[in-house]
Amino acid sequence: MSSEASRGVSSAKTPTGFIRPKKSDLDVNDDMLFDFLNSSDTPVGNRRDSKREIKVTVTETLSLTPPPLVAPLTVPSAPSTPPSTRGVSRASSLSSLSALSNKTSEESSAKEPGQESSDSGLAPPQEQSHPEAIPSEEPQSHVLSSLRLENQLLHSEVASLNQEMASVIQRAKDLQDELNQSRLRADKWNSEHSVTDRNLRELRSQVDDLKEALSAKDGQLAVLKIRLDEADQLLKCRNVALEEAQKEKSQIMQDHTEGSSMHSQALETMQDRLRETELSLRREQESYRQMQSEYSARLSKLETERQTLAETVTASERRTSEEKLRIDDFQQQLKSAKAESETAKQELQEYKQKAARILQSKEKLISSLKEGSGLDTLDGSGTMTLELEELRHEKEMQREEIQKLQGQVLTLRTEVQDLENQAMAEAETWREQQVHLQEQQTAQTRVKQELEAEVERYKQEVQYLEEEQHRVKSSLQSRIKDREDEIQKLRNQLTNKTISNSQTELENRLHQLTETLIQKQTMLEAIGTEKNSLVFQLERLEQQLKAAQGGQSGAASINMNALEGPSARQRSTPVLFGDQDSPGVYGKVRKAASTIDRFSIRLGIFLRRYPMARVFVILYMAALHLWVMIVLLTYSPEMHHSLPDGQ
Repeated sequence: MSSEASRGVSSAKTPTGFIRPKKSDLDVNDDMLFDFLNSSDTPVGNRRDSKREIKVTVTETLSLTPPPLVAPLTVPSAPSTPPSTRGVSRASSLSSLSALSNKTSEESSAKEPGQESSDSGLAPPQEQSHPEAIPSEEPQSHVLSSLRLENQLLHSEVASLNQEMASVIQRAKDLQDELNQSRLRADKWNSEHSVTDRNLRELRSQVDDLKEALSAKDGQLAVLKIRLDEADQLLKCRNVALEEAQKEKSQIMQDHTEGSSMHSQALETMQDRLRETELSLRREQESYRQMQSEYSARLSKLETERQTLAETVTASERRTSEEKLRIDDFQQQLKSAKAESETAKQELQEYKQKAARILQSKEKLISSLKEGSGLDTLDGSGTMTLELEELRHEKEMQREEIQKLQGQVLTLRTEVQDLENQAMAEAETWREQQVHLQEQQTAQTRVKQELEAEVERYKQEVQYLEEEQHRVKSSLQSRIKDREDEIQKLRNQLTNKTISNSQTELENRLHQLTETLIQKQTMLEAIGTEKNSLVFQLERLEQQLKAAQGGQSGAASINMNALEGPSARQRSTPVLFGDQDSPGVYGKVRKAASTIDRFSIRLGIFLRRYPMARVFVILYMAALHLWVMIVLLTYSPEMHHSLPDGQ
């Protein structure tokens, strides 16, 4: 069979070796093949028909052209399948093709007469073209159909391979994109790793700095330990000296009991004197409080009187202004009435002149008419009588009008006289009110002078109180100095006699005395603040008096500069300790404390008197704190970027 097939193929190649097959036949065969491959459950009859059709087409193509030895790599228009199902479809197609080839071989052997009858319709033209190839046509057709099927299978495999190549290329592109993304991720990881390395280096440098700081702190701790040891040694030495001093104290206590009795007597006398001074101070404070209460009561009375006077002055000024307005209105009304009366008089005179002229003209006319001719008089007697009657009637009317105008003139004259009388009465009342207001003004000036005299008196009282306070303060300071001298003498005696127990008692009592002195100094400061408040009240009263005076030239001003001179400042600055320089460390400490106390009190008085200085100090402190906060927030310590190996 193979030899016959090869012969048939060689015989078929000779006549038609250079004729190409039609593209439409190839496309039809490809479409039928792919329909057959894609259809999984086709009936047997259809399969047989398709096989017969395939055989017929194969014979037709064999009659025209031999099958090509090398199939062109054309990609059929097959439906795109996913890559996961391509292998399954390929295996199913191969199995179906193998089964189909077996069935075709069986059917060809069993149904040769049917094929002859089916091929007989196509045989006449083939017999005309090839009369010698009729006996070997059937095996050649089988071979050609099998070759054609194999070629179709190869085509389908090539198409599936092309699809797989496309999917592989797509996968390669996807892998390339993933590789680029992974490279970007790797770059990000490298940058993050570099940042972490940099942070790690900075942290290591910080750790090195901290280690250096710790080493410095260790050195400081060692120095402090050495100092502690030295302090312990000094403490031991001092304890030894203290024990020796205690021994000396016991000896001195046994030897000198008389000095303690003398010292107690001196202290008792000092306490008696202090009690006397306290009693005198209390009396002075009570008298000062009484004077202050009286002064406040007088000030309240003066303020109430000033308010009442100010109210009366404002009311009188308001009344005078209203009266002036009324007088102006009355004067304007009087002027208008006079003008109206003058115009009425002029009109009346003009009317009288007109009436006199009219009467004269009428009388002339009447006389001329009477002297005229008789005929004319007889003819025009009727008209003349009528005219005369009319003229008489007009004359009477004019007389009545003149009488009316004269009555109006009389009424206007009476009204003018009434207005003049009212104006005179109002002028008299206004003069009386003016006199009354002048009297009130003189009374107010008198009250103002009395108030100024009282203010001067209060000023003198305040000066007297300040002098008294200064005198009491100087006497107290002299007494304190005397007490300090006595205390210093007693200390010297005690140091000479070396009485340690009495020294402790004296120191305790001295502390008590200093505390009492401090209390008295605080009391004196309170008195000074009260005095300053009184001075401020006097200043306020002076300002109120100036405002009440309304800027008059004869206003007297209270000169408060005398109260705030350097002597007053010196008096208002209390002294915590005396100016006496005592020997030793205690005297130096006392002197430093007294200077600090003076400076702080003067600064407080300065800030109390000048509010702008207070505002400036507050703004300065706020700006300083703000600057410190900015520096603390924006400060970054110097970092030494060094490698972990110490390079």
